[in-house]
Amino acid sequence: MSTSKKGFGFQMLALVLIAGGVVAAWINVSKAPAEAGDSQIQTSGGNVEGVAANFSLPDLSGSTVRLSDFDGQVKIVDFWATWCPPCRKEIPHFQALHEKYGTQGLTVIGVALDDEGGSIVKPFAEQQGMTYTSVIGNADVARQYGGIEAIPTTFVLDRQNRIYRKYVGYRDYATFEEDVKTLLARQ
Repeated sequence: MSTSKKGFGFQMLALVLIAGGVVAAWINVSKAPAEAGDSQIQTSGGNVEGVAANFSLPDLSGSTVRLSDFDGQVKIVDFWATWCPPCRKEIPHFQALHEKYGTQGLTVIGVALDDEGGSIVKPFAEQQGMTYTSVIGNADVARQYGGIEAIPTTFVLDRQNRIYRKYVGYRDYATFEEDVKTLLARQ
């Protein structure tokens, strides 16, 4: 075989492998929300218009949880997954907020978007010491919240379920605490 035919064969093989990789990556990205790393942080400026959609989702014990179960309370609704490092980094913040402000009118709800559902989320939540409400999300709920394109995506809701803030990507404890204090102070 001549050198030019070998070169052409390698070029074709490389092209096929690259095309296959692009297709595989596209399929994988379209199935699950992307992880929003620290460098992809976006904050909605000021207040976000709209009322959060009510949902009805199973918690980790199989009981149905509705957003409306917590009417009259300030809420943090966090879309996350067990495989997402920034999500894992935020869990201690939500647990601390739950412990500090739970008796003052705050509810934290973690909406897990893991494909495996409760079989992976329940042991993870137990291992992490997550005592705040955790539910198993789905594509319909993600769509109702404007399409969750990256995780973590966190909504801070006032007592009337109006969206006060939407955060895409990791946030520190102080950011969430400031929002919670502001909303708890409102009657």
